[in-house]
Amino acid sequence: MKVSPFLLLLTGFVIWSGAFLLLYGVQATGCHLGWHQIDVGPISALRLLLAMMLVIVLVLIGGLHWFATRALTEPQTDEVRLLHKIAGMLQAAALVATLITYGGVMWLTLC
Repeated sequence: MKVSPFLLLLTGFVIWSGAFLLLYGVQATGCHLGWHQIDVGPISALRLLLAMMLVIVLVLIGGLHWFATRALTEPQTDEVRLLHKIAGMLQAAALVATLITYGGVMWLTLC
């Protein structure tokens, strides 16, 4: 499957910013509705939902990173190869930013 390298350059941090809005929106809604007081096993329903959303975001960005690095093995021009290499680095940066920014849903007070 061919994807424009310019699209790969943007997608990691676009997903990160969408996740920012979604996670904080779900957190605010969950706090308002009292989901943090509903236990699902050892953790609250709100923390479980936020953790699942975090994992989904990590899988999406990780998949993009894998796709960008896999594209480096295909025959292409030097310019396209450079764009795929930069896209892979941007996806890796988005992964680290996601872990730093949203990792707190695992241990911080939710509400």
